[in-house]
Amino acid sequence: MDRMTAGVLWMGGAMVVGAVGLAAVYPWSAPAPDPTPLPEIVEGAVLSVNPAVVRAIDHELVHEQLIPDWVRATGGLKALHWERLQREVASDPNLSALLDRMGHLIDQGPAQHLDELEVVVRTWNDVMASAEVPYRLADEFTARGWFLKAYRNVLMDASVTVDGGTYGVTVRRRVDEAGPVDAWLGQIHAHQERVVILLDRVTSFTLDRIWPLLDPVLDTETDPLASRFAQAVRSEVAAALPPESVNALVDTAADRFWLLRATESVHRRASCGSEYRIVGLPWNGVSTREQANLRNRAIETGENPCPDVTEQEALVFAVRSMHVRQIPGVRDALEQLVAFVATAVVTHEARHAADFAQRAQGTPLVCRGCPEELPALGVWEGSAYLSTFAVPDFASIALFQACAIDPVRQPDRAAAVRFLAEELVDGGCRRPPPSDLAHRAQTLEAILFDRAGSVSLEAFPKGLPVSSTYGSR
Repeated sequence: MDRMTAGVLWMGGAMVVGAVGLAAVYPWSAPAPDPTPLPEIVEGAVLSVNPAVVRAIDHELVHEQLIPDWVRATGGLKALHWERLQREVASDPNLSALLDRMGHLIDQGPAQHLDELEVVVRTWNDVMASAEVPYRLADEFTARGWFLKAYRNVLMDASVTVDGGTYGVTVRRRVDEAGPVDAWLGQIHAHQERVVILLDRVTSFTLDRIWPLLDPVLDTETDPLASRFAQAVRSEVAAALPPESVNALVDTAADRFWLLRATESVHRRASCGSEYRIVGLPWNGVSTREQANLRNRAIETGENPCPDVTEQEALVFAVRSMHVRQIPGVRDALEQLVAFVATAVVTHEARHAADFAQRAQGTPLVCRGCPEELPALGVWEGSAYLSTFAVPDFASIALFQACAIDPVRQPDRAAAVRFLAEELVDGGCRRPPPSDLAHRAQTLEAILFDRAGSVSLEAFPKGLPVSSTYGSR
């Protein structure tokens, strides 16, 4: 694969915007075949960006189709996808050079160049921000390899203030299906950056973990942790949402619960060889076309000991999907519920931002009373979680989400939550949260971190869209 030799210089956030024409900021040369090394992307200089040129690119095509196709592909097909991607961004020298360098580093082996790949991705995002294009990239390295993930900003107008510092808030949804599912509901990299809420993850948690708890009839059907928190969650939701919205969600909570159970039943048969999957169960069930497909699969498999779908499962998908569509106002209610849950995530990430800012000013984060064996990451996460437990509006929902952390996959965070939960509740996560949970958390926050948390969220919407990922009306 031929690459164009280019040197790209990056400076965090400081870019020359509005340049007339394309400034000659890169030393361009004729195409050179690999393995001619390309100049390293370094920090410390200023990119000249022409917003009009950047905006003229079809970014929906680039980020939602071409980049995912390139990430997924292998062999010669990967080279073809890269070449098409390069053609689409060729009008802008910044993006062309960044893509050029990214491809070169991946060809060499991304594990050896993770730091520079991170700089490339940040620089790409700075170009997007300077041109006011709503798309962003993120890279992730796992045991499965290096992945490039694509997002579209849904909201950037909100801000959050904590300890006197104000931070912008961005709500972002995933637009590719090429990499691993995001592990977090939100994130922040440094106090100078915005708080980022990952809409798909917050939506998934809200629909699959919170919504089914709203019907008290299901308390004996849910898992033990959910059963312990169900009453407290219902109280917080009832106080936060209009009565008509709560009623719509209560009326359909069982639909979501049994649709999830049917989906899990289908997927469990992977152990006996079934390869059928239901990906991204929509908020309003499965479509009428998919219902017909499910019925046909159930009939075709018949007495097969490992069917794709059983007749009982097909019936659940049909009946429950029909009912959730018949109840008026469900989507609006779900969007309100997602926004409400997202405010807890904003609070968590804003606390991180404030702690980062404090450290940048020379004051380290100190926990007076945390176990000595709790690692530094556990202290940081404990600080953020405790801030959310201290907010009466969603204290129980925040503790419920925290108690569900997998101690095998996230041991440091789980250790912090276990310590805090046992300090706040007799029996910790093994007991229902008390009615004065937020007051207890405020007291503990003052003891451990010598502060009285105060978080103010401005211009955050009352509803966040669920239709983009979870189906349409």
